[in-house]
This record gives sequence, structure tokens and C-alpha cells, in this order.
Amino acid sequence: MTRKLLLQEAKDYFFIAFGIFLYSFGVTLCMLPYGLTSGGVSGISAIIYYVTGFEIQYSYVIINICLLIAAVKVLGLKFCLKTIWGVGTMTFFLWLLQRLLEVPDPDNPGHMILPKLMGPEAHFMACVLGAIAEGVGLTFCFENNGSTGGTDIIAAIVNKYRNMSLGTVIMVCDIIVISSCYFVFHDWFRVIYGYVMLVLCSVTLDYCMDRRHQSVQFLIFSRNPAPIANAINQTHHGVTLLEGEGWYTHTERKVIISIIRKREQAMMLRMIKNIDPYAFVSMSNASGVWGEGFDKIKVTEDKKQKKKRILVFASNSQHKLAEVRAIMGDQYEIRSLADIGCHIDIPERASTIQGNALLKARFVKRYFGFDCIADDTALECPALGGLPGIHSSNYAAPTQPQSTMETYDEEVSKEMFSILHTQQKAAAGRQNTTAANIAKLLSDLRGKDRSASLHTVVAFITGDYEDPAKCDTHTFDGHLDGTIAEVPYGDPADTFFYDSVFIPQGQTKTYQELGIDTKNHISQRAIAVNKLKDFLEKMQ
Repeated sequence: MTRKLLLQEAKDYFFIAFGIFLYSFGVTLCMLPYGLTSGGVSGISAIIYYVTGFEIQYSYVIINICLLIAAVKVLGLKFCLKTIWGVGTMTFFLWLLQRLLEVPDPDNPGHMILPKLMGPEAHFMACVLGAIAEGVGLTFCFENNGSTGGTDIIAAIVNKYRNMSLGTVIMVCDIIVISSCYFVFHDWFRVIYGYVMLVLCSVTLDYCMDRRHQSVQFLIFSRNPAPIANAINQTHHGVTLLEGEGWYTHTERKVIISIIRKREQAMMLRMIKNIDPYAFVSMSNASGVWGEGFDKIKVTEDKKQKKKRILVFASNSQHKLAEVRAIMGDQYEIRSLADIGCHIDIPERASTIQGNALLKARFVKRYFGFDCIADDTALECPALGGLPGIHSSNYAAPTQPQSTMETYDEEVSKEMFSILHTQQKAAAGRQNTTAANIAKLLSDLRGKDRSASLHTVVAFITGDYEDPAKCDTHTFDGHLDGTIAEVPYGDPADTFFYDSVFIPQGQTKTYQELGIDTKNHISQRAIAVNKLKDFLEKMQ
């Protein structure tokens, strides 16, 4: 795990603990002294405390341990790690705060009680303040991927086996817990207070969560847009420039669009004023922003419609796409680079075909977000010392020095993104070099051993596109031995790679003559892609 990820994890655990401290403070200061009951396991533990005097932290941890054992078996250990941390810190803070706040009971010498610090009859005030404290605490917890356990675990288990949403299960559990306090106090006012706490806690939680995610959209009209756009980019925010025309002056004007968090609006206005104090600026609230740097789109799929998994194959070669689509079948929707708005092949900068495949897959994942398949293939001839090898796609061209970079690198990736942007239009006029590559290969092999082998590496990447370090990466190899024909079959310029001259072992015809159906069963790419397909089926 990288240092950045370790720091992020440490930050998550710290703020989960801080949020649970606030929640425990609301329970200990406001709920327990006034005999109030909230939902969840903390509410069950409070009822046990009112009836038996058994301290809340002990029943809380016992109930959660039982639930966690079930959760580990049903949901797996990874789901439960931060929940275990949440339960442990909650247990500790409930114990600590009771020890710090309790005072001797004047009516029962030798016993300790929690004081009613807001006044003996201030039940409603305690209800409101306790709910707010709990709601704010839960915000910190949920914002950092934490959980307080309890009914969250029950809801996750039920949701796995039944078509019931998490919110529905939690609401049912809370209603049952709060209503049950009537059988302890025989007082409907306490039940009503419990429902008020539940509603206020939910409202506070929603308000705080929404407040933290509020964004604003800036429209900036300036005669000097480049410095403003560059300054916004340096703050790691996205910028889009639109062409505009001032209708009064009929002069061209660039319109800069940028969306930022609301807490950063003063910084943005200050920056604009320093660069162009005469810029015309419009700012509006964005009720929802989804995408990189903001929130992720989370919607439930239409269960009536069978949805194919979308995978991007990092190529615009129709030959490759047809081959991969035929192998992967109807279960997957295979999109090309052009389908996602990338109209040229990604430059291959690594020193090995595995490095090239990984580089292309990581680039697509980073800048376009889709789970990606990428490949690279090398033709190796022993008589030529392993050539063309990594240079198979440009064998006839002057040899270009290869980079030693074989893993994702942000600066190289940004450079590649610039290349894609600037060369997009020029790519359409690129000449096909396949015929020249084959002509050079046949010339170099004249009078030599014609044995050869094809080696393909297929890379697959899935996971969090915002942080490449969190992505899951897998590679799959395919090898096929064969020979090189004396003359090409058909027009080499109309074929893919070395299909017109490569004869697979055990065959008497070239790939081109065998046809795509046969090739899809025996080719080195088919071997690698079938390994990927088997892997995906096992992961479902």
C-alpha cells in the first residue's frame, strides 16, 4: 500500500472515531439521563440499561459482536473492518463519557447516575440536542466510509437475500426499537420523543451530507481567458472553454465554465479578480454534480432489463474489435476508443508488450473511467534475433528508442493525453504501414529459417478511476508458434498485422486464408482473451 493510501486510511479511521465520539456524546449527555430511546442497537442497549441497569456499552458491544460474526460469514471480512473499528470506538467512548459525566445519586448512596445537565424537565431540549449531535457524528462516520454497526449490518444482510432497500430495513428496525420503549415506561410521550429524535437525526445527517457536497458553477466571460483557465487548472479543477460572441459588440468572446465546491468560491473569485478584474462572472448553485472530483453516480439498475457489462477495448482497429467481440460474446458490450470519444490509437511508449497493454488500459481508465481491455502483440522470429518483437507495428519505420516506463505514470499519461488531443485530426490521414512491414520482414527472412511465434498480452483494469493506485489490474498471455509464408496472401494493406503471412502451427494456410472464425479459435489473442473471459465469469 502506498504512502498516500496509508495516509488516507489513517484519516478515515481518525474521523470515524471523531464522529462516533460526537454520537456517543449525544447518547450519554442527552439520551440516557432523560430516559430517551433512539433507533438501532444503541436504542436496544438503552432499553436494556433502563430495565436492568446493565451499562449501555456492554450490551452494545455484545449485540454487535453477534451481528459482526454473521456479517463476516455472509458479507466477508473486507466489509466489516471499519465496522469493527466503529463498534470498538463506540464501546470505548460510551464507557469513557459515562465515567467522566456520572455523579453520586443523592437518593441512593453508593450509586452513580448521569446528571440532567439541561434541567430536570428539559426532555425536549435533550431530544433536539441529542439528535443533532448524533446526526453530525454519523455524518463524519459515513463521509469516511465508516459504520456504527448494528442495524446497518442487519440491513446489508437482508438486502443481500431479499429485494428490500437498506433504508427500508433500517427504518423498520428503528420503529420497532423505539416503539418497544413503551413497555418499559408505559409513557407514549417517550415514544414520541424517540420518533422526534429519529427524524431530527435523519434531517441533520441529510443536511450535513448535502452541505459538504454543495457545488457552484462559474461562467466567466473574459477577453483574456487563457491565464484564468490555466490558474483554475493549477488548483486541480476542470475547465471547459466555449466559443461565444458578444452580441452588442459582435466580437468573439471565450466563455469559461468551471464547477467547484461551494467552500472554494471565495478562492475562485479572488483568483479571477487578480487576473482580469473586468471579467463578467456568473455563479449559480449546482444542486447535484457527478463526475471526477465530485460525487459518483449511484442509481439502481432497471432489474427488468438485462444489462450487459460495458468494457472498452483500447483500439479503433475494426479487425481487433471484431475478433474480441466474437470471443467475448453477447454477455458484454465491447466499445472501441471512438465509441468513448477517443479517435486515435494510444501511443505505445513502454519497452515491452505487457508494458504497452498496461499503459493503454490505465490511460483509458484514468481519463475516460470505463473498465478497459488493452492488448499488444509481438511477432518474434528466431532468425532475426527475436525481431520485429516490440517493433512489430512499425518494423519498416526507423527504429525509435523505447521508454523504460512499464507502469502507470501520471506525467507520461498527461503527455499522452496532450498527444491524443493535438493529433486527433491528423490521425485520419495516417498511412497504413502493414504492407511496408511485411515487405521488410520477407526481405530480411530471405534464405533464413522462417519459424516464428506470436505473443499477445491482454491487460484488464477495473476499480476506482479517480485513483489509479486503487485499480485492480490483471494480465493474460497468449502464445502461438508458426512459420512465415514465402509470399503474402492477398493485399497486405487490407489485412491486420501479419495475417497475410503468418501460418499457425498445424495449419497450411495463413491467418487471412483461414478466416476470422477459425482464427478466433486458435489465435494467440483468442487464447489471451479467453483467459480474460474465464476470469470475468469466475468473478461474477
